[in-house]
Amino acid sequence: MMKTIMLVDDDPHIIKALTEHINWPSLGLSIAGTAANGVDALELFHRVRPDLVMTDVYLPGMTGLEVTQELRRDYPHLPIIILSGYDEFENARAAMRWGVNHFLLKPAEVEEIESVLREVMLEQDVRERRERLERTYKQEAGRVLPYLRKQFLHELLTTRYRADELPEARMEYIGFQIYDKVRAVSLQLNRPGFMTRMKERDWQLLRYGAADIIQETVKQQTAGMANCQVEVVDYSDQVFVLVMLGDKDYLEDLQDLVGRMIDQIFTYLKIEVSAGIGRVKDHPCEVIDSYLESREAVERAEFQGGNRIYHVETSEGMERSATDYSLLLHQWDEAWADLRVSQAEEVWLQLFQSLQEGNCASIQDAQVVAVSLFDTMMHSWKKQHPMLTPPLTMSDFLREIQSKYALLDLINWMDGVIKGWLEQIRKEMGEKKSNKLIAQVKHYVEEHYAEEISFEAIAKGLFVHPKYLSQLFKRVTGENFVSYLNGYRIQRAVELLQSGHYMVYEVSEMTGFRNATYFSQVFKMLTGKSPSEVG
Repeated sequence: MMKTIMLVDDDPHIIKALTEHINWPSLGLSIAGTAANGVDALELFHRVRPDLVMTDVYLPGMTGLEVTQELRRDYPHLPIIILSGYDEFENARAAMRWGVNHFLLKPAEVEEIESVLREVMLEQDVRERRERLERTYKQEAGRVLPYLRKQFLHELLTTRYRADELPEARMEYIGFQIYDKVRAVSLQLNRPGFMTRMKERDWQLLRYGAADIIQETVKQQTAGMANCQVEVVDYSDQVFVLVMLGDKDYLEDLQDLVGRMIDQIFTYLKIEVSAGIGRVKDHPCEVIDSYLESREAVERAEFQGGNRIYHVETSEGMERSATDYSLLLHQWDEAWADLRVSQAEEVWLQLFQSLQEGNCASIQDAQVVAVSLFDTMMHSWKKQHPMLTPPLTMSDFLREIQSKYALLDLINWMDGVIKGWLEQIRKEMGEKKSNKLIAQVKHYVEEHYAEEISFEAIAKGLFVHPKYLSQLFKRVTGENFVSYLNGYRIQRAVELLQSGHYMVYEVSEMTGFRNATYFSQVFKMLTGKSPSEVG
């Protein structure tokens, strides 16, 4: 429906320009009328009741801000746009005080004016829609029942109830009927690599399409099925859950339903779906167990490919390799999350041995495992060393694994990549550990420089050999420990001498020099001056 706008300006050229140059129909607007002063504007407004008002600030009779103030008293949500050639802060502040969020300065470009009008229209549409929803909710509370049903089903999937704990009054209110049999199905949308890089908006659009197909398929397929119902739960970003309730177990019908969903989602959206079916249960409070079984079936079948239906009974008898990979990959992720390099190496040795023994169904499965391993290492590297280039980039890695046509070649190449990566990580960690040791030595000097310091005692306190610590200190700082210690002590001595509160021999003792003559010699050597010259 076309909305209307009233234009208010005492300059006829401005009114003419706005009327002729703004593409009002494309904005969904038409001009209800124009006025050249504030008094006429109020009279015209009450006569034509426009949806929007655009007004100049300085008008004969009363200003645009006064017009705004009058209109706001009776129409607090009326969109008002101030268009003025006076670039004054007070005008803008007064406009904001009366709820005007758009203040345009003349001369404004047509594109700018149209952009603001679109924004105002959108804000008004959002507000009107929200008001309609609130009115609808108050008038017809029953319309929110489907949402309450979905919320309750989500609770059943995540909360373990006893039969006597189910909220009967709530179930009765939302129309949830207790059937003799219940079974859950997990539908996992497999988001491939190229989709992980797409914009989130594009992925959500595909996900919305998948949800629509699931809902429509349920509606069509269950129309002729008596004494049962299928509820769809939007569980997470990549998982939908079907809950089938009935007076008996409708397993064959459920398999047909899920198979049709998988086919249509792949046909129209090119998204693979893995479906896991849990065991049938005898009461709705047990649906959580059926759901967990359905998730287990999907997870165990992780390396078997998408667009398939997996039963928990069948998945338990799957090849041991698939389960092992899933468990080992989880351990791999945990090891890298805490940067436990030795544990990561142990996990890889187990995977390497399993892959060499031929427990992988195909080279494609091995590539999936390799990508998962590398993705975890890359994520850890970016987290730990954001400014450093990784040993191998993701693009180079993907190009390499696609060039490996033999399973053994791929496994051996991956072995070299992981071992090289682990070696680099150990090197980086060694550097960090070395720097930490030196920082502890420096901290000790800062705390005890006035005392007699034993380097051997420092090394012993850090549980390292004095010779190793000495070499490490020189490599990291570029000077030996004695030079560093004397430099730090002289630095503090300069500060004490410049304060004018102490004699030279006092400063000598306060900075750890027990011999004033030696103190003077070191001071002169490092500063080029004698202590008395500084003090």
